[in-house]
Amino acid sequence: MKSVAIIGGGITGLTAAVRLKGLGVPVIVYEGGSRVGGVIQSVRKNGFLAELGPNSILETSPLITSLIQDLNLESRRVNASPEAAKRYIVRRKVPVATPTSPVKFFTTPLFSSGAKLRLFVEPLMRRCPADKEESLESFVLRRLGRDFLDYAINPFVGGIYAGNPAKLSVKHAFPKLHALEQKYRSLLVGQLLGARERKKRGETSKHDAKPFSFENGLQDLIDALQQRLGTDLKLQTPVYKVSETRDGWQLTATQHGKDAAFEHSNVILALPAYKLANITLKTRKPADLKLLEQVYYPPVASVVLG
Repeated sequence: MKSVAIIGGGITGLTAAVRLKGLGVPVIVYEGGSRVGGVIQSVRKNGFLAELGPNSILETSPLITSLIQDLNLESRRVNASPEAAKRYIVRRKVPVATPTSPVKFFTTPLFSSGAKLRLFVEPLMRRCPADKEESLESFVLRRLGRDFLDYAINPFVGGIYAGNPAKLSVKHAFPKLHALEQKYRSLLVGQLLGARERKKRGETSKHDAKPFSFENGLQDLIDALQQRLGTDLKLQTPVYKVSETRDGWQLTATQHGKDAAFEHSNVILALPAYKLANITLKTRKPADLKLLEQVYYPPVASVVLG
């Protein structure tokens, strides 16, 4: 049996590889750089632990719990301090604590009285046609109003995507939000009924999930995944062409300064859009990945103070 090729050694590629390997499927991960982990990287310096990318995991699914257990990382797990749950948003030059309960929501000065009353009307609104492309900004203004866009969604989106709600697709960037409206016609009704469905699946909402990390930061997770793969990982081997063959796929990559070809039964592409755009895809049905160059990635800087 030929192995499955996974192109990209970030968290997606590594997790897919370890899961497949656990099922008895041979895999090879190709990473163009000298390290794996993608944007996840932890650094210890002068007695401090700094994260250059994400700094925690939300345990929203039993699949996350299963992965941590499978990698024997439970003993290294560190739960976030309760103090870390506090969030503030500035309104009229004053930091206001974000409400964490229905009672606090109706008493917070963060939202106007009109914005709070509008929530009672939200279940009566029509849903958007499922096939219509709508921005997150348009979606929130239509269902919740300007206050929620400015003092809830915009800070949230800025912190996670460093993006503009007017340029983010609600269907593709927030598929669960889109699905709530389509299935229940209302976000509020969807939250209530969706909570029951999540409970049946053993899942937890992001609001209720507890963030955690590890003793050496999220680097512990990356190191454990890398160790599990062992020699099934090829570093400094950037793939630049993927060709469909009669009985599988052929990858063309650069290795040790020379071109090299590798045969596989299947291929998983686990690269960011701007890197996928550099891959030539030769298939029976023509596909041009150059279009992915149009996906905008905003620059982000992490500043760590100690």
